[in-house]
Amino acid sequence: MQRRTLLQAGIATLVVPLAPASAQPAPPAVITAAAANSPNGGPGQITAFLRIGQDGLVDFASPVTEMGQGTHTAHAMIVADELDVPLSAVRVTAGQPEPALRLQPVGEMYSGASFGIRFWHDRIRRAAAQARMALTSAAAERLGAPVGELTTAEGRVLHATSGRSLSYGELVDLAARLPLDDQPRIKPAAERRLTGRAAPRADIPAKTRGAAIYGHDVKLPGMAYAVARLSPVFGAELESFDRASLAGLRGLIDVVPLPNGVAVVAENTWAAMQGAQRITLRFKPTPDQALDSAELIRRLQAGLAAPEAFRGKNDGDIEATLRGAAKGVEATYTAPYLAHAPMETENATVQIQGDRVDVWCSTQHQDWCIRDAARVAGVPRENVRIHTPMTGGGFGRRLVTTIVEQATTVAKAINRPVKLIWTREEEFAQSYWRPAFAARIQAALDAQGKVVGLNLRAAGQSVMGDYRPALFAGPLRGNDPFSLQSISDTRYRFGAFRAEWHRIQAAPKVWLWRSVGSSQYGFFLESFLDEVALAANKDPLALRQELLAHDPRALTVLNTAAREGGWGTPAPAGRHRGLAYVECYGTLCAQVAEISVTGREIRVHKVTVAVDCGDVVNTDTVAAQMQGAVVWGLSAMAAEHITLKDGAAVERNFDTYPILRINQAPQVDTHIIRSGQPLGGIGEPGVPPLAPAVCNAIFAATGRRLRSLPLVDQGLHV
Repeated sequence: MQRRTLLQAGIATLVVPLAPASAQPAPPAVITAAAANSPNGGPGQITAFLRIGQDGLVDFASPVTEMGQGTHTAHAMIVADELDVPLSAVRVTAGQPEPALRLQPVGEMYSGASFGIRFWHDRIRRAAAQARMALTSAAAERLGAPVGELTTAEGRVLHATSGRSLSYGELVDLAARLPLDDQPRIKPAAERRLTGRAAPRADIPAKTRGAAIYGHDVKLPGMAYAVARLSPVFGAELESFDRASLAGLRGLIDVVPLPNGVAVVAENTWAAMQGAQRITLRFKPTPDQALDSAELIRRLQAGLAAPEAFRGKNDGDIEATLRGAAKGVEATYTAPYLAHAPMETENATVQIQGDRVDVWCSTQHQDWCIRDAARVAGVPRENVRIHTPMTGGGFGRRLVTTIVEQATTVAKAINRPVKLIWTREEEFAQSYWRPAFAARIQAALDAQGKVVGLNLRAAGQSVMGDYRPALFAGPLRGNDPFSLQSISDTRYRFGAFRAEWHRIQAAPKVWLWRSVGSSQYGFFLESFLDEVALAANKDPLALRQELLAHDPRALTVLNTAAREGGWGTPAPAGRHRGLAYVECYGTLCAQVAEISVTGREIRVHKVTVAVDCGDVVNTDTVAAQMQGAVVWGLSAMAAEHITLKDGAAVERNFDTYPILRINQAPQVDTHIIRSGQPLGGIGEPGVPPLAPAVCNAIFAATGRRLRSLPLVDQGLHV
């Protein structure tokens, strides 16, 4: 975009577009007719933007949701660094969907796949550089000085020769009428003051004071409260409900039917909750109402032997290699359904005023929220605004937007703004879990103990089949990228190598879960490689070094974790170590777990992490995400699982789905490797290596090989 306009919003502001989220190196050169309708700016604004006010404060509309991972702080650091303003002067909020805030090629504004920094970093930096150069040009005109003699610092343009300077606020009017440079000078790393170092998280103070506003905190004048009561049996539709069962309930407003249940609406949350518990519902029978965990396991086992499968990797002649091997190793691994269990349960607040709809939702997918609200309310999408408050945990779960569809249904029915919530029990019952998976793995060794072939057959439901069914059935042609994640693209070289996945069918919806398929395959493959090392009479580290000998980057990560974790040196008395390495979302991660075993009690004392995500914006965020990933992974492997009975989830709250407590958390020692490679993600890659590293350490301590999770099912406790 070659020009920007003056935005009239009480004070003059400089509006700077972000490059569209596509492969284009620069935004369009012509302002389109759609510019005037941008939800994030004013006339002439066509894409996402940062806005500089006359007070010098900078507002940045982020294309992603802040879910506690520190993304908005990193965005503020990039802007402050490139624009030369104090970090405290940058305010970041999730913007409204529009072309430049939408991820391509799907053309949607959403948060996932650990792309909050890696995808948006260059676009944000470029926009800030354009703004800096426009402000410098404005100062040159005002001061009568050559642009080359001007510098910027702390929100001012400085002319060292004359000692004069102007604040950005003083330059906004003029800068807003100057052309933007399509190829602005981006600061090299050596000139960056903030990025690449540690900075405090912007959201922490409000959270520690209890002042942060989450979805559950939203309140509107005249708002009603609704609590959903939904079918516990997967796929069951509502047949009828008995309104008389709520007789005498004070504060009751209405009961609104939903496809798979009802919403009890009242003047306060307590009454709505009581009504949701009391109401009598009847559901239509379903084919899977007798589904239980035993049947699910049977389907997984059948999938491992099924003749048809999607083949994601097929290098060499694996059958011949297995037949001619000097030694073979084979094992079958399983992983259960897992819930997300975020601290904040599903909720949405919806207000319909004529043909305008406002939605407040702690969501990971703004465009889907708008789509669902518009469809139910019967208004054009451009008439819906989405407000994204703080999010009390996402992990992929908040890519489900059913709650917005339901809340809009209720708001339309009662003609009042309404907040709809799901109780913890409902959230567990509605599935959208990480799928249960099984994998049978075979390795072929030659006479010297070298791996010359690996064959993997996996079975499980398709995440992509539920998440994006049209994409799965159409362009992907049944290729679910999560079905062999971190396997078909592994850096390991096994010689002959085949990897297959058989899709099984089951009623529960399966979904994106922190690190998705990598969380399962990390456990499967990295545990199995320790079995191979034992069969080959090799140290587990040495075996992995052989398999990665061609890849210096991967070896650096692996060797750093081993060295810093004390691999090959005596462990403290009573302690044992395990190792694992996994790559996902463009980031390489290796971990060494140090544990002790007392009877059936497992204590994870320390986890050493080596991580290479290319480069780093905020080192504090990387360390925090590794700590969180280790705790998340340890919690999942220790005791988390969803079991099925009579077509429903058995576990419905934290009494039966326990999560890790603070006294069980290990010390986490993180080592960041800056390889200079393209930016990778950081929110998810720390999860997959944890379970195999701990399980490998358990084998070192006890000689017991664990091929199924969670540990509690094996009689072990963390």
